[in-house]
Amino acid sequence: MNEYVLPPSHISAYLSAAPLPPWADWPYRVCSPGRVNLIGEHIDYTGGLVLPAAIDYNIYFAARPLEEAVWKLHAVDLGETIEVPLPLTGPTPKLWANYLVGIGVQFQEQGHQLSGLEVVFGGNLPNGAGMSSSAALEGGMAFLLNELLGAGLTRPILAAICQRSSNNFLGIPCGVMDQFASLNGSPDGPIILNCHTLTSEPVRNEIRGYTFLLVNSKVSHDLSDGAYGQRVAECQRALEVVHATFPRINHLSATLPDQLSVVVDQLDEVARKRASYVVEENRRVSQAVIALEAGNAREFGTLLNESHAGLRDCYEVSCPEIDFLQHTAMELEGVAGTRMMGGGFGGCTINLVRDDQIATFKETLTEAFEREYGITPEFYPVHLTAGTRFI
Repeated sequence: MNEYVLPPSHISAYLSAAPLPPWADWPYRVCSPGRVNLIGEHIDYTGGLVLPAAIDYNIYFAARPLEEAVWKLHAVDLGETIEVPLPLTGPTPKLWANYLVGIGVQFQEQGHQLSGLEVVFGGNLPNGAGMSSSAALEGGMAFLLNELLGAGLTRPILAAICQRSSNNFLGIPCGVMDQFASLNGSPDGPIILNCHTLTSEPVRNEIRGYTFLLVNSKVSHDLSDGAYGQRVAECQRALEVVHATFPRINHLSATLPDQLSVVVDQLDEVARKRASYVVEENRRVSQAVIALEAGNAREFGTLLNESHAGLRDCYEVSCPEIDFLQHTAMELEGVAGTRMMGGGFGGCTINLVRDDQIATFKETLTEAFEREYGITPEFYPVHLTAGTRFI
């Protein structure tokens, strides 16, 4: 998804460093979290159900108004700065700045007059782990501008603005899940989000004695550059066939299994595989909510495994390294289930691991992955947090 990823650091530490940096007393400070998606992968842009959560890896912003008609943007971790004159007119030469400028353009298009602003940001989101640092960057900027302009927009509307910026300004055909989860997360549990209606409900995690643990393969294949857009187009192709027979279906995730079976022979092989995955993954999300609230780790783990098989075989967005991590993990005691997480072709697996087996899980998986690929994986326990907020 061409996601902009910040190197690990922590702007909150800068704010209290000695000597104090110049932005330590700036009036606006925002924390914008990354996200994980427990299940419901690659179906947000088909209007599907997803089960994401905001987590305690974040991007931090400090900002102050300026008298002059310019935005001064500082990427602290990259050591880069850019000045952009107002009004905003188009992309800049720097990708990271475009995530911020694109949000400003969306507010301009809604009739808001932007004023001068200076922003610094940095974060501790792990590099390349698929925790949606780009969504945290967009959501944090949208949250900040909403306050500065007194726009009064709700968090779901801010998420939609972020998606529109990604789609129209950056040219990334993403869904809304990442931005929505970052802006609307809760420390009490994940949310089930309907990506077609932008309605969400909190979900109680009653599974006890287990931890969701991310394993970062530290692998990113170049194949992913155009594959995301291809999957969007393939799903659209399948939708056109479904819609021709069932006109009330205007997003692929609304398709029922029986309806898909009626038109399956009209689909080309690729579109058939993508549609089959989408329909089944939506079913799995609904079942996962029931399993989570019932405290059924075994059932939830089974759904994770089924999701990975679908992503690997029908959606074809996995890779050998991720498949190795998933297969090896499932051979270990205390692992209820595991799957790839994120856009694919690398990044992380998400694993439901019994607490008393976490140390053994890490040790065994590290040894196996180093032996097979010469790479030392990284592990991140998932701790849920609130969505984007002022510090």
